Amino acid sequence: MADSSDDRDARQLPASERKLRQARERGQVPRSREAAHAAALIAMTATIALYGSVFVERCAGLLRGVLRFDASVAGAPGRTLALAATAAVDAFLATLPLLAAPMLAAAAATLAVGGRVLSLEPVAPQWSRLDPVAGLGRLFSVNSVIEIAKLAALAIAVGLVGAWCVAGAMERFVGHLGMALPAALAGAAFELRNGLLAVSAVVVVAALIDAPVQVWRWHVQLRMTPQEAKQEQREVDGDPHVKARVRERARAISRGRMLAAVPTADVVVTNPTHYAVALRYTDGEMTAPRVVAKGADLLAARIREIAERSGVPLLESPPLARALYRHVEVDREIPAVLYAAVAQVLAWVYQLQQHRAGRAAMPRDPGIELPPGLDPQEAAR
Repeated sequence: MADSSDDRDARQLPASERKLRQARERGQVPRSREAAHAAALIAMTATIALYGSVFVERCAGLLRGVLRFDASVAGAPGRTLALAATAAVDAFLATLPLLAAPMLAAAAATLAVGGRVLSLEPVAPQWSRLDPVAGLGRLFSVNSVIEIAKLAALAIAVGLVGAWCVAGAMERFVGHLGMALPAALAGAAFELRNGLLAVSAVVVVAALIDAPVQVWRWHVQLRMTPQEAKQEQREVDGDPHVKARVRERARAISRGRMLAAVPTADVVVTNPTHYAVALRYTDGEMTAPRVVAKGADLLAARIREIAERSGVPLLESPPLARALYRHVEVDREIPAVLYAAVAQVLAWVYQLQQHRAGRAAMPRDPGIELPPGLDPQEAAR
């Protein structure tokens, strides 16, 4: 019991919408038997008030038909069974409104308190309920004691009101004995209706108290501990450690794909140590040169290493390397504002290729100048 008390003390956070939704999906919703009883009694009283006279007339006609002696029927057993079946059907149809109205009203009241639930879990077999020890625990639990006390209080209240109604109408019931049958039945029906209204009032008061209490208890039972709230938030948002590993894995895959594209570059512009940006341009396929790889510090060193091993020219131009790294993403074409600067780089690459082929002298450093505002280092000054 101490553990249960500690657990209840720890459950101070209101249930989240997700937990409430999961509880509904499992069929765990608030229900109020008093609300169903009150709705059934009100429906029964209203049905008797509106349909009572019709019901009495139909029953009287049915009795007249059944109790009438017909010699032709007495000599034909088959016809007797047919008439009995017809009488049974008529009796059922006459009683059906008195049965259907309370049932429908009780179902509507139940749905009004807890809402509609489409789940087979509440009716699924639970073998744990066959445990006699657990059954005794549920029988003597706090909830069971509360339910028994509530039912006992309601029964006492209904009994007292019913006794009061009977005591007040006793003299009138005695007076009905000297009346004609139709008048006596009408008077008895009037007293019965008043008694049902009084009993219904008691049950309605109980339902108005019980329904909000059941909803409140449902929310209390589904309260969460701080640890449960954190766990649910982690399940909804995803484990941050797992998400970090996924992001790191995605970055590793992206880096591997980017480094694999370095050998296809035409030139690598360097800082020379902090930045490295690989450019490629294919005439007729691209509208402008494209950045196929870029990196800073260790990744820049890795790009330079692959470029040197693959024979890709390295051009040291710190302002252009910083501008390309800052303003152009991988696998994107350079902006128009950098066309002139990159055109000088490609011209240098062409001259270098001619030099390597022995058809031209070694090209000089192009001395590339950028438009104002493109070099991040100058903008930071």
